[in-house]
Amino acid sequence: MAARREPMPFGFFYRKQIDRKYRYVVELRPDLTDSLFFGEGLHKDYQAVKEIDDARQLKYELHEDSGGIYEIELHTGSYLTLAQLLSSQPSIVAKKGFVSSTIEALMDITEQLHERGIYQLCYSPQMIFVRKGENKPMLLCHGSSFLNMKEQRLLYKDFENDVAPEVLDEAKADERSDVYALGRFIEHLHEFSEMGYEYKGVVKKATSEDPDKRYSTVHEMRSAISFKRNKRRSLWLMLGACAVVALIVAVFFGLIREPSTVEFIDDNGIKVNDHYRDAEYNPSLAMPNDDDPYAETNAYNTYYDIENAPFLDSIAPMTDEEVKMLSDSIKVNEQLNSIFRRRFEEKARTSLGSIYGAGQSGSSENDYIANSEKVMDELYDYAGELSQQTGLGIDDANSMASQIISKLQSEMQQSVRHSGVNTKPSE
Repeated sequence: MAARREPMPFGFFYRKQIDRKYRYVVELRPDLTDSLFFGEGLHKDYQAVKEIDDARQLKYELHEDSGGIYEIELHTGSYLTLAQLLSSQPSIVAKKGFVSSTIEALMDITEQLHERGIYQLCYSPQMIFVRKGENKPMLLCHGSSFLNMKEQRLLYKDFENDVAPEVLDEAKADERSDVYALGRFIEHLHEFSEMGYEYKGVVKKATSEDPDKRYSTVHEMRSAISFKRNKRRSLWLMLGACAVVALIVAVFFGLIREPSTVEFIDDNGIKVNDHYRDAEYNPSLAMPNDDDPYAETNAYNTYYDIENAPFLDSIAPMTDEEVKMLSDSIKVNEQLNSIFRRRFEEKARTSLGSIYGAGQSGSSENDYIANSEKVMDELYDYAGELSQQTGLGIDDANSMASQIISKLQSEMQQSVRHSGVNTKPSE
């Protein structure tokens, strides 16, 4: 069976047998090998690569014959292009840390190259390699080695969208050209998933047609991504804190009864509150003296009309029937609470299971957040419906719902943690 040939800017990547051993090679395009400038560029790049001591720089050898360089042999190992990896495992972009670590690794090696005056210029997934089983990105040849070729569009045939306009049109490049190419690379990583918040604005600026409107360096671009990522985390922390505070306040005020004014009415319909204030209080009568040692007490009783206050007769112990009614009311309330908790927990366990199920399957961060928000909205809507059915107050219902959700989340997190499965979404 013939080996599959993967197209890339300079030729075709595939595995072939050399000296009874399988090697990975790039067969160069004939229309490029005919160019003297391309051959000079390959030799220049080969010498530069030998001096780069970094695992993210892939070493290689050049194969030549009388007609010139015709093939690049990769250093011993088992490789595939990032494009092949994404094609065979599209869900890998949802794996926690894959996107961010891949971008960080490429930015690291790119900054090192810039210190040497080398520019990659094209980060097409077909130009990036990974060792099988490791998934760590590696670079092969660098575009700046071929800037002596005026026909840059020929060099990047079919991959022009991954290269900055100034490179294609003028064969000129600087750090901003790699900023552009890295922006295009981030777009490739998100072809089948929604781009994260921290990348959207950065990519838009990085891929500006005008170099002056891009980030001036890769370091500046990386700082912008970190700033937006930290900003998002701070926002979620703030929202979480606000939710906790709101819950505490809701529970606190739910436990405090509003003060009520009690008015007592006598048999004639007269408010007792007014009745016992008919007599005016005379402070002089409240002063104790030798003739009447009980003057102060008599003045107090006169003011409040204690002996004639009709409400005193109305205060009596609860009857057996009233005690039974109160006891029955308490039992009914407990039953309603029990019904609410049982029904809500059944619903919540199923709904929260869908969140953790999505996490276990490696959903993207944005899908995970969207699914979580949707489930929470549905649960609290259901809590509102149950509160109406059971006659519970909405504040009490929300409080119980929050307690049940918190308990179930803790149980599910511990269960997944013990099983060794990661429930957190990818970055």
